[in-house]
Amino acid sequence: MRWGILGAANIAKKALIPALQRANAEIVAIASRSGEASQVAEEFGITKGYDAYEELLADPDVDAVYIPVPNHVHKEWVIAAAQAGKHILCEKPAALTVQDVEEMLEECRRNNVYFLEAFMYQFHPQHERVKELIIAGEIGEVQYMRATFSFMFDKTKDNIRLEKEKGGGALWDVGCYGLHSTMNILDSQPTEAQIMSHIDERFGIDTTSLINLTLENGKLAQIDCSFNAPVRNEYQVMGTKGKITVPHAYRPDNNNHRGVIIIENEDGQQEEVLEGDQYKLQVEAFMRIIENGGTFDDFHELTLHNVRMIEALYKQQNM
Repeated sequence: MRWGILGAANIAKKALIPALQRANAEIVAIASRSGEASQVAEEFGITKGYDAYEELLADPDVDAVYIPVPNHVHKEWVIAAAQAGKHILCEKPAALTVQDVEEMLEECRRNNVYFLEAFMYQFHPQHERVKELIIAGEIGEVQYMRATFSFMFDKTKDNIRLEKEKGGGALWDVGCYGLHSTMNILDSQPTEAQIMSHIDERFGIDTTSLINLTLENGKLAQIDCSFNAPVRNEYQVMGTKGKITVPHAYRPDNNNHRGVIIIENEDGQQEEVLEGDQYKLQVEAFMRIIENGGTFDDFHELTLHNVRMIEALYKQQNM
């Protein structure tokens, strides 16, 4: 599978291009509207650099594309890539409305190409291990889950996370992980949701949000996300006999790819460490499913539920 990179965003340069190379994937082209394509191509040993996305999509040597463009134009370029016959790995969130996601998926089906939203965290083995521990009854019957993802950055400088019309805000940027992982780990979707947010008057976006959920299976969940709190990226699952804590839930790559699971129950406290290069594992899973003729339907369901919930939560805030 030969790859093209549709944009020279930092996430592409710092995470996905290196991950593709670690997975021994062939990157044949990169396109950038900022004039960076040739420089980035030279830096990473990519053969072709284009100054227009359309040129890359017209390249017959490209089989699949990674799309890290701003959130509000995901739909435009996913549809363009699908119509060009390219398989698509698109940064999260897939789009800013569930209607847009549905239209994107339909266009991919119509053109017989595969689509995956790049929630890389879910490919780290620590999460499947958490599910195994829950099923084995290590913490008894699950009562609720708490998830948190926060970090701080300089808001006096230009940052796309602060631009409301482009899908800025803490919920779209990092809260989406808490929602996604809650539905993933507890295997259920919300039936009720409430949100409280701090809305920055300068930018009109939420810089901190707290969310309470009731799930279809009766479990409860709490999610917090923030641009105004120290770095945290963890979740906890509480049961009648104990709890499971995952302190590097979403960015184990910042912990030398080491996922940590802390189990506390009637037998005391145990810690398990699972290693996994989640960006590389994501790329490998994407290529493997396509090459084997598999399906991304389960991933699409989570994508749709997640965007639907975020869209509804923002409407509660009249945003």
